[in-house]
Amino acid sequence: MEHAAAKLHGIFSQETAVTLGTGATRRKTVTRTYWFAREVQNGKVEMRSLDVDFQLQGTLLLLDREDVLTGYMPEAQTTYQYLSRPLMQGDAYREVGNHPGAVREYEKVRRIDEANVRAAFGLGISLLALGLTDKAVHVFDNLLELDEAFEDEHKHLFNELGIALRKRGLLDQTLRYYFRAQEMTFLDENLQFNIARAYLEKNDLDNALKHLLNALDINSFFGEGLQFARYILDRGLLNEDDKRRRQLHQTLRAAGYLE
Repeated sequence: MEHAAAKLHGIFSQETAVTLGTGATRRKTVTRTYWFAREVQNGKVEMRSLDVDFQLQGTLLLLDREDVLTGYMPEAQTTYQYLSRPLMQGDAYREVGNHPGAVREYEKVRRIDEANVRAAFGLGISLLALGLTDKAVHVFDNLLELDEAFEDEHKHLFNELGIALRKRGLLDQTLRYYFRAQEMTFLDENLQFNIARAYLEKNDLDNALKHLLNALDINSFFGEGLQFARYILDRGLLNEDDKRRRQLHQTLRAAGYLE
């Protein structure tokens, strides 16, 4: 069984022979230019030139994958230096609470790889931790445009950013974020639970219950959802004759949470 080829992503170089001078002083030299490559869809690769400081410059080129493989050389060490290492360092800083250091490293990555999902998540989380809400929301808005942000490999970062947005009281942004994720994967009890929780914090009980019941429909033994249901019942948030109250009672009883 053949495996799909890994998508091209990183820094590449291109060597070009250039003739300098004329007559007796004429000589040939080879110049090397560096490019950031990101494979997108249908075998196409986005290419942007990098200047001497490894900053993006020039216009975006869209090349065929085969043309990149034959005309450019992958630069593994340079990719590590300018992309992989600062990304790992940013993660390490964020995990120990050094958010200024994390922001610095993530921004290094995004100066070259503007659509780097992991760097965008990390940057957004650290900016929120530093109270830089406007900048964090700008990063958040960019994330909403990236389908890759909602893939399974980024699930833990997705959850971490959602919690950070909610804790900062950015409930409208939190819900926009979760509904964007819902477009990608509706059948997820954790997502439905998180939407319910955000709605309850907005004092919107009807929508909170709607999404809580969605979560419990997906997984009737979902612990956090059952605890949330118990919370709603214990605080008497629903009238005795409310059909949803009966639904919650039945679900809790079936899961062994009520006698």
